[in-house]
Amino acid sequence: MTELILIGAGCLVGNVICFNGYKIFRFCLAVLGGMLGYALGDFLCNILQGQSQQLSLLAKLLILGIPTVALAIASFALYMKALIGLTALFCAYFVYKDYGSLFPGSGPAKVLTPLITGFIAGLILGVVVYFAQKWTICFFTAFLGAKIIASATAPFLWGLLKDNQYALYFQDTLLGTRITETPALTACFIIVAFTAAGLVVQLKTSKKHK
Repeated sequence: MTELILIGAGCLVGNVICFNGYKIFRFCLAVLGGMLGYALGDFLCNILQGQSQQLSLLAKLLILGIPTVALAIASFALYMKALIGLTALFCAYFVYKDYGSLFPGSGPAKVLTPLITGFIAGLILGVVVYFAQKWTICFFTAFLGAKIIASATAPFLWGLLKDNQYALYFQDTLLGTRITETPALTACFIIVAFTAAGLVVQLKTSKKHK
């Protein structure tokens, strides 16, 4: 039941951002800051637990909550000043988290390569959006919303599909057998579909409100 509530909440927030992001761009930056803050808190929790540190529920909530709220507020307050850095960090996390297994190498290189690749791509995207015309802001927010939707639904959908031999064969053929047990391809399809749909809808609705 809790999983369904989280999926529903993720889809709701993701759809609002995906299809209305241009109108609520400042709010979108706050959401992005909150997501990065949560990722940072989760990373710290994993490090502490990896060092055999027993964390209480209160400690976990504080470690996750403080950076989430702090970065969300800072992103909203700083607005466009925070855009480039947030975009670069978000893309670095996105590439590493969802597609890090596609990069060759081992050890530190396996971690650094997708992070650096995503960071550079995000830095370029952030600069473009900062000096952007309307369509690039629409694209950025459509992508952000699509990513939130994919994060909420892809693991659930992949859980339904992974026992299907055709779905496994399709993912193996495109991405290789080494990431068969991840929902990477499912997430990719969701992101592409919703980004395209969100971009089209935002461009059309923004014209109507001129």
